[in-house]
Amino acid sequence: MNIINGHFITLENNADDINSITIENGKIKSFNSPNPNFKTIDIKNNIVIPGFIDSHFHLKNYGKRQDMINLKKIDSIDQIVKLIRQKISQHPDIKWIEGFGWDHNLWGGNYPNSEILNSISDKHAIVLTRIDGHSMWVNDLAIQESTYSVEELDSINGASVINQCILVDNAMDPIRKVMPNDDIGDVERWIKVAIENANRMGITNVHDAWQDANIVAAIQNLINKDEMNLRCNGMLGAAHTELLNRFFSNGHLISDLYTIRSVKAFIDGALGSRGAALLEPYSDDKHNCGLILISKDEFEDLAYRCYKNKFQLCTHAIGDKGNQFVLDTYNNALQDRESRWRIEHAQMVHPDDIDKFVPHQIIPSMQPSHCTSDMPWLEDRLGDHRLDRISKWRTFIDKGLKVAGGSDCPIETGNPLFEFYAACTRQDHSGYPAGGWQPQEKVNSMEALKMLTTWGAHAEFNEHRRGRISIGFDADLTILSEDITTCSPQTILNTEVIMTIVGGNIVYRN
Repeated sequence: MNIINGHFITLENNADDINSITIENGKIKSFNSPNPNFKTIDIKNNIVIPGFIDSHFHLKNYGKRQDMINLKKIDSIDQIVKLIRQKISQHPDIKWIEGFGWDHNLWGGNYPNSEILNSISDKHAIVLTRIDGHSMWVNDLAIQESTYSVEELDSINGASVINQCILVDNAMDPIRKVMPNDDIGDVERWIKVAIENANRMGITNVHDAWQDANIVAAIQNLINKDEMNLRCNGMLGAAHTELLNRFFSNGHLISDLYTIRSVKAFIDGALGSRGAALLEPYSDDKHNCGLILISKDEFEDLAYRCYKNKFQLCTHAIGDKGNQFVLDTYNNALQDRESRWRIEHAQMVHPDDIDKFVPHQIIPSMQPSHCTSDMPWLEDRLGDHRLDRISKWRTFIDKGLKVAGGSDCPIETGNPLFEFYAACTRQDHSGYPAGGWQPQEKVNSMEALKMLTTWGAHAEFNEHRRGRISIGFDADLTILSEDITTCSPQTILNTEVIMTIVGGNIVYRN
C-alpha cells in the first residue's frame, strides 16, 4: 500500500521532505517511492503521525461499562435514583444492578447516606462504582451477599467504609468476590467493543493495565479469529497468583499483536475518594492520610519475584506517600536500568522523591486528563502548599525521563487528542484556567506527542519497532485532519481522526 500526499510527522530528525510512504507486509518499506503495483491512497494533505499508544487502558472495563448504568457527570442524586429504577424496570430479573462513574464532588462534596439505595429495592443488590474506580456505593443487600458486616469491611487492611454504604479500596473486595463471574463470551464481546472504539479514536496500541485469565484467553481467541485490530501490551494483575506463577514459570509471551511481560500492582487508592496515601493528612479530612493497600513485605516479595523472573513491575501509586513507598522498594530491588519498571499515575510526588526516579530510569506512566479532571477540587483536598506536587510532567522530562502517556480509560474518555490537549495546556475544554493550572508543568506539543507515541513504545520495550515513522518499523499510523503540533488548543479538541492503520491494515476510516 502507498500513502501519498500526506504531511508526515515522523518524530525522526531528518524527515521534513517526506510526502509518501510505502507499506509492505505490515512494515514501512520506503519513503517517496510509491510502488506502482500497490494500492495507493491519496490522503489529500492530511496529517500522518505514528499510531497513538495509550499506555494505561482497561479494555474489558471499557467494553463492560457499555452494559452498565452510566453515572458520569450526573450532578443529581435524584437522577441517579431515576436511572436505577429504570434499569430495574427494564431488567427485573437481574439480581445485581451495576453502575459506574458517580462523583460526589458534583453534589457539593458530601457522600450519600445508606437509605438512598436501600429505599429503591430490597431484592436487587446495587453496586455503583465511583469515577476513579476506588470506591463503591452499595445497598445493604450487596453487603449481605458478601457475608461481611459493615464493621468487618471497615476493619480490613487498606479499607474504609463511609456512611455505612461507601466502600473504599480493599473494602470492595468481598463484594466483588460474590458478584457474578464474567462469562468468557462477554469478555470477548466487551474487548471487541473497546477495540472498535479505540481504533475510532486513532489508537493503534494499548497497555492493558490489569489482566486476569479470562482477559488473556479472550484476547488470544480474538487473535485466532483475526478479530484483534489493536496491539496490546498486557499487565497481569498481581492478585491473580496462579496466573502469575504460570507466566513466571513459562516466561514472557511475545507476539506481533499481544505481549505479556509485565505485572500490575496497587499501592494506594485515589485522591477523589481520599484513599491515595499521603505523607500528611488531607486538608479536608484532618484525621485521614489515605490507605496503603499492600504490606511492605508483600510488595517487596512481589518486586523480588518480578525482578528474578525478568518481568516489568508497573505499580499504581497516586499519593506522595504511595509514590515514596514504591520508589524506595523499586530502588532496593533493581540492579540495572533496562528493567524499565513503571509507576502508574505518579500523580503526586514529594520534591525530595523526584530524583529517586532517575538512577534506574523508572518510568512515570501518566494520564494528563487526570490533572485537568481533578483540578477543581484539589486545593480543598491538599491545600495550596501541596498543589505543585501534582502531575509533574515537565519536571520528569527535564530529568531525562520518558513519560508514557495514557488515559486510564474508561476513567477518562480514552481520546488521545484530549490527553494531548491536557498535556500542552493544563486546562479544561473551555480553556480554564487562563494560562493553565500549575502551568510550570506544561509540556510542548512535540513532547506531548512523544508521550502518546515514542515514549509509550519505550515503556513496552518496543522503541525499535513502534512509536515513530521509520523504515522497517511497524506500519501503525494515525491520520488526522489537523496538525496538532502547530494548531490552536481549541482546534486540537475539534480535530478528526481520518484513518487508523495497524500493521498496514486500515482498521478505521472516517
